[in-house]
Amino acid sequence: MSIISSLAELGNYVAFSLLAGYVALQFVPESKKPKIVLAQKFLLLCTLFIIVFTFVPVIQVILFFRGNVGFAEAATTVLFSFQVGHVWLFTTIFSIFLWLSIYLERSKYLQAFWIFLMVVAVGYGSHVSSQSFVVGLFSHTTHFLMVVIWVGVLLHVAWFSKDRENWPDFLMWFTPLAIICMVNIFATGFVILSTIENPKDYLNGWASPYGRMLLLKHLSIIPVIAFAVINGILVKKVKSKASFEPRIWLKAESLILMFVFYFTGILGTISPPYENHTTDFTPVAPTWMEWILGKDLTGLIKIEFVPTLLSLFLMMVSVLFLALIIISFKFKSPVFAILFAGSFIFTLYLGLMFSCILYPLGGTVELSVVPFLCLLSYILNENTN
Repeated sequence: MSIISSLAELGNYVAFSLLAGYVALQFVPESKKPKIVLAQKFLLLCTLFIIVFTFVPVIQVILFFRGNVGFAEAATTVLFSFQVGHVWLFTTIFSIFLWLSIYLERSKYLQAFWIFLMVVAVGYGSHVSSQSFVVGLFSHTTHFLMVVIWVGVLLHVAWFSKDRENWPDFLMWFTPLAIICMVNIFATGFVILSTIENPKDYLNGWASPYGRMLLLKHLSIIPVIAFAVINGILVKKVKSKASFEPRIWLKAESLILMFVFYFTGILGTISPPYENHTTDFTPVAPTWMEWILGKDLTGLIKIEFVPTLLSLFLMMVSVLFLALIIISFKFKSPVFAILFAGSFIFTLYLGLMFSCILYPLGGTVELSVVPFLCLLSYILNENTN
């Protein structure tokens, strides 16, 4: 069910981005953007997908309580008494109004109003708003809004534009927009992180699945910045070389953003450190996600960053992969750029893990081997049973 929840979160981000990008581009003059062809039915489906995707965590909670009180009573309680139920109800109502606004081709201002309320509902249901309502609601809403506007415009232009007309004019305003969004994303992201956990405890947070997935998310943002640098050069490239095709690089950037979305989606399905009280090893299913996340050891250990020759080598290799992303632009190889981006995330993650030493009760162990210890624990437990 955790994989379904993660995929639902990913789909939710994509659907929100497509709708936000559609609304945002309506405020841009036709002379400042390429021709974009996207069927109305597809946009209407996106609003319905959001209703379905946001219902996944609701049904999880309902199924959790069903055994004690029955499905009907559990559903009523979750929908009207739990925050996750409130979020789904609000999102569903606003999505229906947005669906009608798009179907009836109402004012772009009205469509913007409904999509904004949907974003506010997401902020209301976030981890950070449960910690500090006002700060959390504002920071997460702003964070999510900046993400879906930036990525939404990128997705529309990269995948649904039908010509190269007006590309220089488009890139002239889109590049500053992307920078503004990125600055806001980083600023609000820091507020969110500071609210959920003390930044001084960021390293110790790697002992929990939430902390390690947060690290993966942060690492995946670095290749996105590299692609943003590449695409920032497109303004001069399009002007100087008429045959140059910029859309393929925007598509590559959008695919890397799917890594960020997926890691963010997994974060939404994992309990933050402040909600976790686990203090011992328990068997886990041997899936690739469990190998990466390992067992939550929060409250049991302290982490010390001690680089080794192996970890330094891995981090140097990751820097090489990052440089190869830039170099691949020169050789017109977006596919290799995507592969290098994935390799960068993987090698830097391993380098950081091999640089960390755990101090659990009764001894020390490298953080990088914790997932494998959990896997061994699972195997031994299965053989015993």
